[in-house]
Amino acid sequence: MIQIKLNFFKRFIDLILFGNIYVALGAVCLVQSSVIQLQFTDHLISYSLLVFFATLFVYNFQRIFYKSPPKNSQSSIRRKWILKNKIAIKTLTLTGIAGVFITFFFNDHKLLFFLSPLLILSLVYFLPFIKLRKNPWLKLLTLVLVWTMVTAVVPILLMNIELFTLKDLLHILVRFCFMMAICIPFDIRDLEIDKADSVSTLPLLLSENIARWLAFGFMLLYIFLIIPEYLLGMINVQVFLALLISAIINAIIVLMSNSKRSEYFYVAGIDGTMILQGILVMGVYYL
Repeated sequence: MIQIKLNFFKRFIDLILFGNIYVALGAVCLVQSSVIQLQFTDHLISYSLLVFFATLFVYNFQRIFYKSPPKNSQSSIRRKWILKNKIAIKTLTLTGIAGVFITFFFNDHKLLFFLSPLLILSLVYFLPFIKLRKNPWLKLLTLVLVWTMVTAVVPILLMNIELFTLKDLLHILVRFCFMMAICIPFDIRDLEIDKADSVSTLPLLLSENIARWLAFGFMLLYIFLIIPEYLLGMINVQVFLALLISAIINAIIVLMSNSKRSEYFYVAGIDGTMILQGILVMGVYYL
């Protein structure tokens, strides 16, 4: 009986992690973190829901087309789960697109102008003949820029406030550094798979060790940049400490990353830093 419960719990956790529900929650947490850091009066709940379903759709849509790898080739736990759970992936994809259509009508319709290019770029990113993923810098920058735009830039645009003030630019730069710090380790995770697939990434181009320290460097820069956010009065001391604590934990996780780590370390740990940041910031702000 206990074993049955444990198996059920593991299947549930795998669905949350590998079905991209977890990363979609991370996107919501980053939007809400931006709302608090930029002191918005509107909490952008409708937009946060749209972001959740859009992330769920985009991340699962590309996995519908995963093919079984050749025998003896590298394959991760995540890829094996995806290949065994095609129905779940398709269901989550349909749930994501349905959620996008429904929540869109509760948002400002100018979102169509803001998000359409990002949606197209996100989908094009996975097309093999475009080869965005073959270039280490384009692959990384595409992911980081899309996440930064969705979780920081678009919320600023939605508030109809004066654009490109010092505070806006500072926050955008803070989010950019944060995303760089957590995206690079995923290339470290996929080092052996990318090598087998002849996909060039930073760990292959620069070495795993240099890539790890580069990610750590961006995390240090992120920590350095949240200090002016506090000094400029964008955030109070409680929010600053919440960001600092999450950043320190993030930096430790980044330094622990290597190509031998379990898939769960990256999906639950690295992606989890987005959720951790959101929970800590919202916790000190609302409680």
